[in-house]
Amino acid sequence: MGVTVTLYDANGDVLATTTTDASGAYSFTNLPPDTYQVGFTLPAGYDFTGTDLGGDDTLDSDADPITGLTQQVTLVAGENNPTLDAGLTPIPASLGNYVWYDTNNDGIQDATETGVDGVTVTLYDGNGDVVATTTTDATGAYEFTGLTPGVPYQVGFSNLPSGYELTSANAGGDDTLDSDADAVTGLTQVVTLAPGENNPTLDAGIVAIPASLGNYVWYDVDEDGIQDATETGVDGVTVTLYDGNGNVVATTTTDATGAYEFTGLTPGVPYQVGFSDLPATYVFTTADQGGDDALDSDANAITGLTPVVILAAGENNPTLDAGIYAPTVQPAV
Repeated sequence: MGVTVTLYDANGDVLATTTTDASGAYSFTNLPPDTYQVGFTLPAGYDFTGTDLGGDDTLDSDADPITGLTQQVTLVAGENNPTLDAGLTPIPASLGNYVWYDTNNDGIQDATETGVDGVTVTLYDGNGDVVATTTTDATGAYEFTGLTPGVPYQVGFSNLPSGYELTSANAGGDDTLDSDADAVTGLTQVVTLAPGENNPTLDAGIVAIPASLGNYVWYDVDEDGIQDATETGVDGVTVTLYDGNGNVVATTTTDATGAYEFTGLTPGVPYQVGFSDLPATYVFTTADQGGDDALDSDANAITGLTPVVILAAGENNPTLDAGIYAPTVQPAV
């Protein structure tokens, strides 16, 4: 295995060094009768096992776990002492690290982006069996420790905050800053850890699911400001989406059923809808009638604008409607 073994005299002076062979064996030969001590140099990622266990000196480990030195032994002429052994054990490995809000949806951890508390993180072995679970802390961090070197592991992220989904994986070329969770399965790549290794790169970025709003322009035949089952939609009305500053974000027109929709909207941003290009002679009905926002008209009768709404992540607001009617012309007296 190539472990360095050093032979010392009774005063601690180095007499010789050698390395273990492929089977782990070593020897110092042609020694005169005297007192000797052996020291072992640990390879990276390993610790010494416990000393003098089991009651059989031919099978136990003699190396002190701290110094790596055996007890001193005194050899007589012609003696061979084959009992000065050292057992090594791999230092346990660990992995982690972070779940964060990817606010700009680029798949890369930016300095201003913060961690996500309370996400469930599951550790799987190479067969897909659950080894352990934990949750991210207040900073978005997690860690699994005491892992067995040489065993394949995989991490999965679940129980994301409502309205959020995983960002794109493996963006940007820096594995310490990218997201490793597959956007569909929530699983990272499989990793195999060396003795003593800590892999702090198994991260997940999450993004707010885009929001949407709509819904309907209808002929308010009875002019009561409420959508009745027999009242039909209005085709071809222009619908404009504005941001909180009154800037145009997008425009569309109602379809043959009177419906419209704006999708892919940013959660937390104020939006307002305006209706225009009504059929000739038609005007907006009275807004906010009847106490059911799903059935009333939201367009201001003068401006054609709805109230401002702010959408949560993943929210669909299907209540921004407009009823229209044709005023009755009074006969001349």
